[in-house]
Formats: sequence, structure tokens, C-alpha cells
Amino acid sequence: MSDKKGEKKQKRYYFIDYENVHKAGLHGIDELNKSDNVIIFYSKNADKLPFSLHSQIIETKAKITYFEVDTVGKNALDFQLASYIGYIIGQHPKCICHVISKDAGFENVCNFWRKYGIKICRTSDVSQSKKFDSLKKSEIKSALSQLELEKEDLDFVKDILTKNVERYDVPIPKIKCDINQELCKRFGSEKTKTIYSAIKPLIK
Repeated sequence: MSDKKGEKKQKRYYFIDYENVHKAGLHGIDELNKSDNVIIFYSKNADKLPFSLHSQIIETKAKITYFEVDTVGKNALDFQLASYIGYIIGQHPKCICHVISKDAGFENVCNFWRKYGIKICRTSDVSQSKKFDSLKKSEIKSALSQLELEKEDLDFVKDILTKNVERYDVPIPKIKCDINQELCKRFGSEKTKTIYSAIKPLIK
């Protein structure tokens, strides 16, 4: 898949399974910017917006799109949402996708697209998705530049850091613990202290 000409900045798309997450899933929507896109999938089973949420939607700079889903048949909303994700990725292959749902079934969709290099994750609300965007290559490079490691070791640390930070539904303390353990297995406790100290600010 090739990107569209002239599409320089990565677009961010938030696919909201409103029937699943309701108001809580849109927490943080007011912090999005005008280049962000929020697509809300709802059904007759969940088509009410609380006044406080309506105010946040009005105030957000993001573009909002609504899809009322025909819920005839089991998982109708999930199938239609998953189909639309594929459509958006086809239009914008360099985009970043956030599936806002507590339904673990969407992990299958995310895992499929990750195999093709698509940046996609599932989180329970909009605010939690920030962790996905927080780890930048330049930040990793800067953090590791102070360490005197061989290239093979540097690549190992990068892989461990990126892999663990992208475990979107795992609590940060658990991620920190797992990273520390993996580093210890390779470098030992003393050297791990130095490495972990350098990368710890990136684990957020």
C-alpha cells in the first residue's frame, strides 16, 4: 500500500465503539487537535449523549463523524466498525488508528494490520491512547545516546522498549517491571540500572 501524494503528516483516527464504552470512552476528546478524526459508531441500543459529553464534543477541535449502525444480527456494530477501519487504512496507509473499545475481539483486527506495518491499537478511552503516540524514535535515540552500548545491544534495548510500551492495556507499573526483568536477563543487575535509568522517562 502506498501513501497518498502530499500526505505528509500522519493522521490520527479514533474509532469509537460507543455501544461498548459509552461516555467513558470519549474521555479526553476535548484534548484532540484539528488534524484528529473521531468516528463514533452507535446503535439504537446506545444513542444518547449526556449533556456534559455533548459539550466536550462541541469544544473539541477534532473532526467528528457519526455512524448509526443497523444492529440486525449479532456483533453488527463490530463488523461495520472493523470494515471502516480497513477503508480508512486503504485511504491513508500512514495513519495512526485507535480503536476505543473494551471488546478484546478487536485485538484480532489490530494484530492483522500490525503485520502490514500499520500503527493501530485498542484502548478503553481516548485519553489512554496517548501512550501509543508518546514514544518517538528521536526520544529513544536521545535517551540511548548516553549509553556506551554495542549496536546489537542498542537494538535489543529499542526492541524491548517499543514492544512493551505498545502493550496498551497493561498497567505502566507492570510494563516497567517486565522491561527491567528482560534487561536483567541480558545485561545483569548492575548494567541494567544504568540502562533503565536512561529509558525510564520514556515509559509513560
